[in-house]
This record gives sequence, structure tokens and C-alpha cells, in this order.
Amino acid sequence: PSRPMRTPKNAFTLLELVLVIAILGLLAGVVAPKLSQRLAVSRDDRRVAELLAVRDAIEQYKLDTGAYPVGRGNASYGGWDVSHDGEFLGVLVQAGYLSEMPRDPLNDANHHYRYFRYNSGAFGCVAPEPFFVLGIRNFETAGARHKHVGDFKCPLRDWTSEFAYVTGGGAAYD
Repeated sequence: PSRPMRTPKNAFTLLELVLVIAILGLLAGVVAPKLSQRLAVSRDDRRVAELLAVRDAIEQYKLDTGAYPVGRGNASYGGWDVSHDGEFLGVLVQAGYLSEMPRDPLNDANHHYRYFRYNSGAFGCVAPEPFFVLGIRNFETAGARHKHVGDFKCPLRDWTSEFAYVTGGGAAYD
């Protein structure tokens, strides 16, 4: 006489496996967007911190050399030195003011840093010598612009309308 086949008591049924996979999928669908948003906020915070370090390096360079660095202008970006073309303010790295080339976390055409040194008096700014503007092109999150407020303007130009975050040095608004 043959005996009926018995299923092991500790095995999962197909229904249990499908249920576990569905629950894991649901959890991933809830957690992934929040994690993605948190990472974007972190990248925005890093952008501002790095840009402020670059600004400090530019100011130290001027104290030591007597002039702000001349950026390597990119004609595609109106002569601005941009971080995503590979040579953003290389003079600061070469001279030891920065340990590595400043790069936006995404560093593409939409997310990058820009630097420009203007001549004294440009756009009506009161400046006895050239001054500079340094900016973050875009943030990834909507709240970053409210959290990180940068400001740099002259009577004839307001860079805050052109950048997500902007700073500068060597000029005063009169």
C-alpha cells in the first residue's frame, strides 16, 4: 500500500510567499520616494556648504595675491566659469586653497556652480577694483531656496533672480 505524500510542516505556501512579496513591494513604494527626497535635500545642503567654502577660498586667494582669480570662461555660458566643464576655478586647487575641484553633486547642465569676475563699477556696483559673483544654478528641492537664502546685487543687476543661491565679494550696493 502506498502512502499519501506529506508536505513538510515548515515550508511556505505559494499564497504566503505572494503575500510577503506584496508587502515588501508596498513598503518599498512608500520608503523609496522619502529616501530619494531626503538624498536630494542632503545634496542641496552640500551645494551651499561647498559654495561657501569656495567663496572663502576666493577671498583668501585675494588676500594673498591682491586680486580675485580670473575664471576660465565658457562661451556657451556667457563667459562664466562653470563647474560641469571640468575646470572650475582650477587656480584655487593648484595654489592649495581647495583640496579638490569644486563639483556640484549632480554637476550637469542644470545643476552646477558658476563664477565670474567683473570689472570695477560694472552694473553700478561700488567697487574700487574687480569683484566676483558665485552662484548655484539650481537646487533639486523646492524648500532649499527658502532654507538657503543667498543675495548679491548691484543697482543695475540682481543675480538672485538668475541663481538658486548666489554670493559674491568685493562690491557694495550703494
